[in-house]
Amino acid sequence: MIVRRVRLEDVESLHENRLCGLTIEETAGLVRAAVDLEGGDEHCFLVAEDGGGVLGMTTVERLTHRMCRHRATLGGFVIVPAARGTGLARRTVDTAGAQANAWGCTVLEVSCRGGTDAERAYVGLGFREWGRMPNGFHDRGGLLYDEVRLWKPTVDIEGQ
Repeated sequence: MIVRRVRLEDVESLHENRLCGLTIEETAGLVRAAVDLEGGDEHCFLVAEDGGGVLGMTTVERLTHRMCRHRATLGGFVIVPAARGTGLARRTVDTAGAQANAWGCTVLEVSCRGGTDAERAYVGLGFREWGRMPNGFHDRGGLLYDEVRLWKPTVDIEGQ
C-alpha cells in the first residue's frame, strides 16, 4: 500500500468506495481542484491505494495566517472499513505530516466528533487533545457530539 497525491483517474475509486460521500460529479470537481493546485505549498489531497483502488484519503492544508503558518490541518480523513487496522491510517498520517513538515509546519491538527472511534484512533496515532466544544457538531436525527480538536508534532520532538 502506498500514500500519494490524488490523480484524476482516482475519481471512480474514490466514489465507488464512498470515501468522499459525494456524487461522482462532486468527487470529480474536488479531485480536479486538487490536481489544479498540485504545485501549491498550502494544500494537498492524499490518497492511499493498494493497486486495486483507493482505500483512504485525506487533505492537508497549511494555515495561512502569519502567526499560524507553522500549522497544518487534516481534513476529510477516512479509511475504508476493510483496511482499518492494517497500519494504513498511520502511514497516511505520517505522509501528511511529512508534507506539512516540507512546508515548514511543525504541527498537524485535526478535529473530530468526541466519544467516537475517530477520536480514539487519532489518540492512538499520537494526537493530543487541545480543545473541546460541547455539542459542537449537530448530526442527522438530532445527535449531538462534542467537537474535539487534536494536534501532534510533524517531527519526533524527543528525537530533535
